Amino acid sequence: MSADSRSRGLRRVVVAIAFVGLAACGLAAWPQPRGWLEAIVLPITTVESAPVAGPAVQRLVHAIGRLEPRGTVLSIAVPSGNDGARIDRLLVAEGQDVAAGEVVAVLDGVARREATVREAEARVATCEARLAQVRAGAKPGDIAAQEALVERMEAQREVAARELERARPLVARGVLTAEQFDTRRLALDTAVIDCHRARDQLASLREVRDVDVRMQEAEVAAAVAGLGRAKADLEAASVRSPVGGRVLRIHARPGERPGDAGVLDLGDVAHMEAVAEVFEGDLPDVRMGQGAEVEVTGSGMLLRGEVVRVGMLVARKDVLSNDPVSDTDARVVEVRIALDPQDVPHVEGLANARIAASIDVGPQGRTARALRPGREGRGQGARR
Repeated sequence: MSADSRSRGLRRVVVAIAFVGLAACGLAAWPQPRGWLEAIVLPITTVESAPVAGPAVQRLVHAIGRLEPRGTVLSIAVPSGNDGARIDRLLVAEGQDVAAGEVVAVLDGVARREATVREAEARVATCEARLAQVRAGAKPGDIAAQEALVERMEAQREVAARELERARPLVARGVLTAEQFDTRRLALDTAVIDCHRARDQLASLREVRDVDVRMQEAEVAAAVAGLGRAKADLEAASVRSPVGGRVLRIHARPGERPGDAGVLDLGDVAHMEAVAEVFEGDLPDVRMGQGAEVEVTGSGMLLRGEVVRVGMLVARKDVLSNDPVSDTDARVVEVRIALDPQDVPHVEGLANARIAASIDVGPQGRTARALRPGREGRGQGARR
């Protein structure tokens, strides 16, 4: 192609571009409605400015930990005041379910304490009987006998008084001596005194004094307190379970003294939880109610759960990973994950088993309960 031909083609292109530009400017300045132009331009603008919806991003916090019954594993110890006591009878076996307050073991010395209780009960009964006796007063027979004595003393006084009156004129006529008259007067005085004494004794028998009642009531109270102490000593010889649960392990058998580990370990295995040790740097993303998946590392079993408690204490890790270069001094917070009820029966006998937990901390973390993340990148604290 010659240079002239190329020059003519270039001029045609320039002319065409200029014509199109002038036509566009004329259309923009045209006074008629621009509905047809907007119908073409606006949809194009809208499509170009609309955000492109992408897939939801799932954010996970991974941690290792252990399985525990709800409320942790309890070590049941003997009651205080039983230093050196031995197990006399063990009433439960490993794997047995017990109720709250149930006696799981009996210590030695029970027979001696039961005898003390019976003695204290007898003392209380005796003091209460004495109190009833004091309140009732003297026996009717004693009162009747004293009344008869008073009547006899009155009769003797009257006889002595008549004898003295008959002796007065005889003394004046010289029939009786003054000494004989004094003897009769002494007999009257003695009869009067005896009569007063008999009346006072009768009044004493009929009287119930408040001070006597209060003193006997105090003796009853002391006896009741002694009985309470004896019963408390007897109760201290029985080891009771404070909560309901399952016996996981027995540490002391009959004839043995319980050590620091206590008598047995107890746990509420009907409500198992996973305790995940989350790095303190990941803690701001973890919330109650978030879904989680728990893998029992020993068996590969996958469980579902929900975060029910976020700890408030930062401490060192208790569960160490198998990675030789992992940070063993890392600061972590315990996060409790309640397992779904349908998964609990599979792990009732796996208390303290090692687990790896994945907590969904993404936007849908509170409802995403069916997580199935891959096994890659499951080191503690790794976030995806």
